[in-house]
Amino acid sequence: MYGAEILSLAAPKNNKKIQKKILKIITNAPWYIRYNVVHSVLNIETVQDFITHFSRKFFNGIIDNPNDLIAPQTSFTNNRGKHSYPYSTTNKWTIPLKPP
Repeated sequence: MYGAEILSLAAPKNNKKIQKKILKIITNAPWYIRYNVVHSVLNIETVQDFITHFSRKFFNGIIDNPNDLIAPQTSFTNNRGKHSYPYSTTNKWTIPLKPP
């Protein structure tokens, strides 16, 4: 998905709105069809799930990178910033990664 990095900073509610509108336009669904029906029929993952999967794949690639300059980038510090990061949820990971 193009622009996943930017969508990761948007609120989950806004991501759902965008995905809902785009899926209804793509399928040409009438107004009375519920979003969850369109979503389940198309079997498309949500924007948040895609962003989480995308960032986990990226950071796992950093861990396995043989380059000596890239591999140490996985030693993160605590996030005290305004935005949360999609890879800060570590409940399904075998190697917990913390946001920068």
